[in-house]
Amino acid sequence: MDKVFEIEIKDNIEVVIDSRFKIKSLIEFIRLSFNRLEIRDSDYLIYFDNKNIKKHKLLLQTLINLHKKIYHDDTISKRIALNYRKNVLIKIKKHSLYQSNLINIEIKKLSSKEFVINFSLNIKPVYNYIKGLFLFYILELDENKIVVSFNETAKEIVFDLSKKNSIMGYKINFMIDESEFKFSHRKYSVEGSIKEYLGKIKNALEVFGVESIYEFDTIKKEYKRLARKYHPDLHQTKPDLIKKIYQKKFMKIKESYELLEEYYKSK
Repeated sequence: MDKVFEIEIKDNIEVVIDSRFKIKSLIEFIRLSFNRLEIRDSDYLIYFDNKNIKKHKLLLQTLINLHKKIYHDDTISKRIALNYRKNVLIKIKKHSLYQSNLINIEIKKLSSKEFVINFSLNIKPVYNYIKGLFLFYILELDENKIVVSFNETAKEIVFDLSKKNSIMGYKINFMIDESEFKFSHRKYSVEGSIKEYLGKIKNALEVFGVESIYEFDTIKKEYKRLARKYHPDLHQTKPDLIKKIYQKKFMKIKESYELLEEYYKSK
């Protein structure tokens, strides 16, 4: 077994984990569960927070269980138990095997209203990563291309992408005619965009009183209940102010459900 998984207790609890492990759910849990979080490329620094101690302990227990499953060693769990209040630094080690296939991605303007992203190879983690960035602006897609609405935010995302040499551990070559996009040099962070999107997912989950997208059956039932409760057609006889309040609540419920439904389908 040549996959790397190491845990050391230093100033932080430092974890080095191979990208070939199935860690997508772990990373999504970290992004959704911790507000005191610092992301730098493939490193995730989770600050200890007394207000979020349950999820901090859950993260540590997950790491301990994985370590025990691989190495059949219980000593690390005892050491972590004594140091559970430390920050956790998770470093994703990108394996060279993932770099073997160069992915050419062409981003080309189609008109003043849309542009296309063409993939030379359909590598799902890369495709889904880019799809997630443009999720609110997608006009059309298939397994090898994504057509996106041409707007200022989408242009800023393209600008940030153009500076990347790899995505999800895969080597990327972007082919972009910068004159078509008239790139500004404003500071824009793709990671910030993802964090903002996941923040919206987290807020939407709270609307339906659940903690995970995998409770989608509960989300669906709660959506139907709340939609019936606040639907404008059921409150026509109420005062205008009450009708406006119910209308806003109904729209928030509807938008939250549609966001979660799209996210759930992408899973």
